Amino acid sequence: MRIELFDVQAGFGAAAPAKGPDYALSEVAPDEWAREMHRLDIARALVRLVPDDLVGDVPAANEALYDACDRGAGLVPCPILVPNGGGDLPAEEEQVDAAVAEGAGAAFLRPQADYWSLAEWASHGLFAALEARRLPAFCLTARFTFDELAGLAPRYPGLPFILAGLQYRSDRTLIPFLKAFPNVHVSIGSNYTVHDGIERLVAEVGAGRVLFGTGFPEAEPMAAITQLAYARLDDDVKRQIGAGNLERLIGAIQR
Repeated sequence: MRIELFDVQAGFGAAAPAKGPDYALSEVAPDEWAREMHRLDIARALVRLVPDDLVGDVPAANEALYDACDRGAGLVPCPILVPNGGGDLPAEEEQVDAAVAEGAGAAFLRPQADYWSLAEWASHGLFAALEARRLPAFCLTARFTFDELAGLAPRYPGLPFILAGLQYRSDRTLIPFLKAFPNVHVSIGSNYTVHDGIERLVAEVGAGRVLFGTGFPEAEPMAAITQLAYARLDDDVKRQIGAGNLERLIGAIQR
């Protein structure tokens, strides 16, 4: 049984090449990820520049990401978007419109790294623009706490949020969190290596909120593939998680 895979949690290429033990996180070229996708039969991937700690010039980084996605089959960009409180960037609506025009599948948000507040008076313009276009907000647990997302999700009920970078200790909070906020979706990519974790997510909140992800390049993709392949779920549910749910979210973007 073949499960089509659409990876919601992958990236490449945010730094110059380097030698030594940190090479793997210094640079992974887009074509290296393309080879991994081909090797593992991953049809498509929502991609961002990683490690994003090394991304300082957001407009230049987004242009590099769009260029890589134009040249790589099956790559869907997840650009960084930022509120324009400082007047140094295009207006929030313009940023979202440009991302949608470039074929973005989500917007990567990193408030602390880009020096903006999640308070409504500072960030409403960006979240309202994302909600109007239904462009999902991609949020890493390294960048957002559950409490921060709990303040955003009900404020923008028409905006899908994608939460990634979870781990096995997250379940005590994750399950009630997902039950409370139906517009939040979750990636099973690294480090969510939970025994029967996918099965429990499906049983507690439904298969429609669960997205396949790998966590590449920080993680080897085969772990997430194996976890989904051997999950005790019907094949139709695995297909929904593998690609169908992300296809639905991206298909709902107002282009």
